Formats: sequence, C-alpha cells, structure tokens
Amino acid sequence: MIAFSFITPPCLLPHSLVCGQIIYTGPTQPGQRSEDLENLAIELFAGKRVLIVEDEYFLADETRRKLEKAGATVIGPVAGVAAALDLVENEELDAAILDVHLEGDLVFPVADELERRNIPFVFATAFDPSVIPGRFTGFALCEKPAELGKIAEALFGQRAGEYH
Repeated sequence: MIAFSFITPPCLLPHSLVCGQIIYTGPTQPGQRSEDLENLAIELFAGKRVLIVEDEYFLADETRRKLEKAGATVIGPVAGVAAALDLVENEELDAAILDVHLEGDLVFPVADELERRNIPFVFATAFDPSVIPGRFTGFALCEKPAELGKIAEALFGQRAGEYH
C-alpha cells in the first residue's frame, strides 16, 4: 500500500472505498438517503461518549446538538490540544471527532494519545488531507461539514472496523 503522504485530493474516494488505506467520507452519494444516514447515526451513536475537538464554535455546537439528538453523551467540545488531551486523560471515551487545525496547532498529539488508548477517532477537515502524517493511515478522513451517519459508520460501523 502507498503511504498517506502520497495521497492527493483527486485520489480521495467515496466512503466505502479505500485509497492507500485512507478511508474517505465525502458528500452523500446519489441515491443515498439522508434519512438512512440519520437512522444509522442514531443506531451507532446511542449511548456512546464522544469527544468533539473543534475550534470553530458553530461547527462544534452543531455537531454537539446532532450527537445529543442521536443519543450520544458529548464530551467537550474543546478548541485546543491541551484541553483535548486533558479530557482524553480524565474522561471515559468511546470515540472522538477531531478537527485537524486547532487555534494554530495541529491535533496530532491528541490523535496519538487516542490511538495509544485504542479509542476510535475520525479526522474532520476542510483542508488538504496531505497534512495528515502517514502514521495515521487507516483512519477515516471526513470532509467538513460531514454527515453524522457517515461519521458514525466510520467510527463504529462494520467497514470502519476492518481498518481501525
């Protein structure tokens, strides 16, 4: 398999396909119903404790509201690496949604700690995915704004489990 650092945006594929071990979750595909994705989110997020690491207030709040509606307990949201690491250390987590760029920092120390603890996570970014280091191959990359059903499937679904 090729390393992530060689993957460029034209290589990104729909969620169910893999390109160099990176799972890409993009916009809804034609024929895919948003109601189905919403039901999937409710099924997969119900009862889960999910950390949100996002420095854009409105995106963080929207994600929080959607997760709570799906039955998840939201940890955070937090906007910085230090605050996120504190929550990873002190909270029981089932998963995390990570913005890549946080207040001038990159989220990778948080991702490293989540991986060390075997907590599933997805990256959510509107930036070029080539900034994500090769050590994170196999983790889902969600285009912002991402649909909650696709994030749920990436974190907890059968296909995502094959790669985490």
